[in-house]
Amino acid sequence: MLPVIDISNLSSANLDERRAVARALGDAYSEAGFAYIRDHGIPQAVLARAQDAMRAYFARPEGEKRLLARREGVYRGYVPIMPFGRNANDAPPALYEAFLMGADPHPDDPEVHATKGLYGPNVWPDEPSGFRQAMTDYWNAVSTLSDALLRGFALFLDQDETVLVDKFRKPLSNISFLYYPSRPDAAGHPPDDMNGHRDTNAITVLLPSEVGGLEVATADGGWMEAPPKPGCFVVNIGNMMECWSGGRLKSTYHRVHPPRDKERYSIGFFAVPDHDTVVEPLPGLPVTGAPEDMAPRHAGHDLADFVAVFDNHDKDMRDSAS
Repeated sequence: MLPVIDISNLSSANLDERRAVARALGDAYSEAGFAYIRDHGIPQAVLARAQDAMRAYFARPEGEKRLLARREGVYRGYVPIMPFGRNANDAPPALYEAFLMGADPHPDDPEVHATKGLYGPNVWPDEPSGFRQAMTDYWNAVSTLSDALLRGFALFLDQDETVLVDKFRKPLSNISFLYYPSRPDAAGHPPDDMNGHRDTNAITVLLPSEVGGLEVATADGGWMEAPPKPGCFVVNIGNMMECWSGGRLKSTYHRVHPPRDKERYSIGFFAVPDHDTVVEPLPGLPVTGAPEDMAPRHAGHDLADFVAVFDNHDKDMRDSAS
């Protein structure tokens, strides 16, 4: 079972109380790389509105959603249905579609041009009603939670409390609203056996699906289910945070095996620092991680490489249709 951490005192005016939470975070993420985060301060109404808006959006006609399809090189808008990985046993893969959003700067912000749109304005559908407000409220709330966690991890690492959050002034952080349809075509096939992956970003804040499907790698080479817990987010360390910590905090393999007989919805917030941030172990920390995990990485180039995977998929789909 993943640890459960009460983070209410991260907002305390008392430094000792904040440090106590930081120690709990550090102890958990030095081992499992995943934990449930409770007492996070986000009203249930904000979460419910975002979930309702997400379901209503994905129920809209396909042609309407494609009007806001993600453009090449950017990470905003609608992602038409595509496979989520590949099963090693040739069973039909899980499928998903997504809506992507992030910070919402003015189009004239110089950073929009400098980053070629990786940091850029969102695109918003006219329907369903209230979609933009619900998603903006969710973004603001989870961004604040992410900043609090960044401060907590900095304290655990005996750094200045703002050393990490200061790297997120015009962040490339993004949210994926995800819908996995049921798969009656997979009935009778072997169980899903998709490979796991590690997140490339700093931290991931997941509002998990009520039907489950998330699995986390264990130290003995197996997989552990991470079912939803009432009132909790599932938060995991990504490769950037592992690097900043010198390997002390662990980025852990995980995978999604959606139930085949149920629809699955989830919301993932992926914390990514400013475009020109070079991620490397923080000064003064012992470096114990694998050399390839501790190597410096450029945040903007890292995200651009990730977005290129979607660009290549879109190109393959166009080529196959022609």
